Amino acid sequence: MTEIRKALLSCIAALLLLTAAAQPAGAEPDHKTVFDFTGYRGGPVLTWLAQQGFTAKQDATSASKVQFSIVGDDLILEAKHNALGLLLTEANLTGFARIRITWGVEAFPEGASYEKGVRSDAAMVYIFFGDEKISSGSMLVPDSPYFIGLFLCQTDPVGRAYQGRYFKAGGRYVCADQTRRSPPSSRSTTPSSAFSA
Repeated sequence: MTEIRKALLSCIAALLLLTAAAQPAGAEPDHKTVFDFTGYRGGPVLTWLAQQGFTAKQDATSASKVQFSIVGDDLILEAKHNALGLLLTEANLTGFARIRITWGVEAFPEGASYEKGVRSDAAMVYIFFGDEKISSGSMLVPDSPYFIGLFLCQTDPVGRAYQGRYFKAGGRYVCADQTRRSPPSSRSTTPSSAFSA
């Protein structure tokens, strides 16, 4: 029997704030809200998300696999089975070095841990850098610009960069914060640090 897994992404990139790199000590950081889920007035959530510039792909298009709802200002995703649901959008930004995501996870896939080699995430936010395509390392997997996949974890070290099966030159996966059945949390991270030695 397939275990039903629920993932709560309280504002999956839901209040995605990018903070300017250089700030005077004690100054309020400059920020730009890129994505949020305020303004939803009812109706099909995927239709509303499409109007906001999001595109559902893979299992995210099937309500029998992934269900979307909005409660307050929080986008909630509930995976009914193991699923690969993608919610895509794009924002081209320059002059920012930090990102803040307010999100949470209600339940993790069994044994999920990059540290232990079990790459099964409840939620991940990908950040791509530039347009230059870097080899995936496989003829079967399309090439991609440099990217970082930020995820919430239960026990993996926060801030440690992991390589995946593909994209060894151009991709890193980083636990942005540890959480256990959490309410939404917010943490700032510097994406470029995932590629430093």
